[in-house]
Amino acid sequence: MMTDTLEQAYRAVQERCGLIDWPAWGLIHVGGADRAGFLHHLLSNDIKALQPGGGCEAALLTAAGKLLAPLIVLADSDAHWLLVDRARLATVVSTLERYHITEDVTLTDVSADWTAFALQGPQSPALLKNVFRRACALSKPLAHGLVIHPARDGTSQRDVLRYLAYPLTRHPGALLIVPPRLAEALRDLLRQHGADAVGSETLNVLRIEAGMPWYGLDMDEANLLPETGLAERLVSYTKGCYVGQEVIARLQTYGSVSQALMGLACEGSIVPAPGDEIVKEGQPIGRVTSACFSPALKGPIALGLVKRPHYVEGIPIEILHAGRAISSILAQLPFVPPHSP
Repeated sequence: MMTDTLEQAYRAVQERCGLIDWPAWGLIHVGGADRAGFLHHLLSNDIKALQPGGGCEAALLTAAGKLLAPLIVLADSDAHWLLVDRARLATVVSTLERYHITEDVTLTDVSADWTAFALQGPQSPALLKNVFRRACALSKPLAHGLVIHPARDGTSQRDVLRYLAYPLTRHPGALLIVPPRLAEALRDLLRQHGADAVGSETLNVLRIEAGMPWYGLDMDEANLLPETGLAERLVSYTKGCYVGQEVIARLQTYGSVSQALMGLACEGSIVPAPGDEIVKEGQPIGRVTSACFSPALKGPIALGLVKRPHYVEGIPIEILHAGRAISSILAQLPFVPPHSP
């Protein structure tokens, strides 16, 4: 079960607006005249189709289709930006540089210059409008733009921040990309306008309900991209060649993966733990990767990698946890679909 504090934080996100520190994001600036084509030929999604102010999710893969990093690509008129887990920054930069030969492209890790907040909940659009004195386009996921931080202390100083639409719940949500020197002041300002500060435990519940796997917990470099359930969002099957494309296309056309990330809806009140074994009729068929108590489903839920041919919605299974078996049902993800226009 959830603690009273966690339940209050979750309710704040669902009913009002929750403010979540999310410093795990890293940021790479991609400049140069050839940047769109360069990224297009390396990443799994259609980067050339992005217009300024637009964005998409994509993946950087090995030639064998294994997942090096999921990332978010944002297009501006004079640059592209890559949002990636900070733990994968060095891998992403070094891999991109390895393919960088003569193209007019610059790759700069600017993560030290920025930090991130998430604003989630039905009051997020109105709160952002009140703070920044302009509407922020949150209806289309990954739409992004720049806003001016209100002048502080009566001065005329202006600071530019970036926002992007990034919902984790049924309601609109945003990420704010903020210079660290402004983080504390902006956090205070958002709270003054009604945002409730909520912690990383709430973020974990929201992302599991939304079926959002995290690198290093639910997936890693050993996984083929289609095993993660992210291919539908991260892959264009019509764009042509990119690193790992042949493997991904072959799996999509002819085959199936040996395991897949699934949801697990658990009976009772016991929350499984990462690493718990998933069994079917006494035979091991997978393992739990993440778990939490879901207020939306009023019970424990989990993410887990399940072996073929068992990754089918509705199949009853058991999770072995601390000497007992938790009866569960395999579920398609997400448990709770995030906001979409």
